[in-house]
Amino acid sequence: MIKIKWKGKNGAVHTLDEAMFSGNIYSKTLTMTDDNATRFETTTKKLRDVVILVETNSMLLGKIGVEVYTVAADETVGFTKVDISTLYFKNAGAGSNGKITMLGVEE
Repeated sequence: MIKIKWKGKNGAVHTLDEAMFSGNIYSKTLTMTDDNATRFETTTKKLRDVVILVETNSMLLGKIGVEVYTVAADETVGFTKVDISTLYFKNAGAGSNGKITMLGVEE
């Protein structure tokens, strides 16, 4: 069993457990640098059991031009299966750069 742990902004400990026979673990952090919608990955990347943690400032999540789902700072969002190249993030407030960490299992 592989156990990944990380500490959130307020000291809360988060974990992601996956059995050894699963695909490779995917982990990436992105800190926004401007207010433009940004793709998390630019090429196809299919993952399952995805956990998205937003830190620092709230973010909008969606597809290009339709980032409508608000994820507040220190909140998580999960997907069972998703191509993360289809996900776009945007600062919820102008100039309030957010930090996104995504964990999942590669297909």
